[in-house]
Amino acid sequence: MKRRNFIAASAATVLGAVGLRVAVSDDQSAIVKIIRKKLHYLKIDDADAARFAADAVREKLVSSTRLRVYDAAGWIYTRLSASANGTLGTKIGHTEDRITTQFLISSDFFANGADTSRRVTYLGYYDPMIACKNPFYRRLDTGSGA
Repeated sequence: MKRRNFIAASAATVLGAVGLRVAVSDDQSAIVKIIRKKLHYLKIDDADAARFAADAVREKLVSSTRLRVYDAAGWIYTRLSASANGTLGTKIGHTEDRITTQFLISSDFFANGADTSRRVTYLGYYDPMIACKNPFYRRLDTGSGA
C-alpha cells in the first residue's frame, strides 16, 4: 500500500469515528457536562441538572449541533479549559455562560442569597415573559413586634 493511500485511509477512518461519535451524542448530556464543569463549586442534584437539561433542549437554548460536539468531546471538554483568546475560546465561553446563567436564574440560587454552601434546587425554566417571576427576589424577615 502506498503511503498516500495509507494516510488517506487513516484520515477517513478517524473522521468517520469522530462523525459517528457526534451522531450518537446527546444534547442533554452535554448540558449536564457544562453545568458540572462550570458550576463545580455548587451542590447540584443530578436530577435537577437533568430536568434543567431536558427543559433547555426543549426551549432550544443552544443549537443541537453545538451541544453534540460538546458531548462528543467528552472527557477532553470536561478536563481542559479553553483560552478565551480567539474565536473558538469565545464561542465555547459564550455557550457555557449562556447555559450556566439560565440554570442559575432558573434555580433558587439567588433567592437564597447566592450562598454557595447551600444545595441549589432547580425550580423551573426561567422565562422573562412570565410576569412576577423574579429570580433575584428575596423575602425580607420583618420580625414581629417592632
